[in-house]
Amino acid sequence: MDTGTLLAIAKLARSRAELYALPYFMAHKDGVERKGAKAALEQLALDLEVSAEHRADRPY
Repeated sequence: MDTGTLLAIAKLARSRAELYALPYFMAHKDGVERKGAKAALEQLALDLEVSAEHRADRPY
């Protein structure tokens, strides 16, 4: 997977994690939010960004 794709997916994960931080969303907790989706999405985004940086260093 190329660097741009990894960063795009990381951006999507971060934007979804931000939704779980909004006050109106907390009133409508679903199973995903209760299972720690915000933390999991933030970790996924971080992992993807690190992978993208590593991939950029090795273009082959």
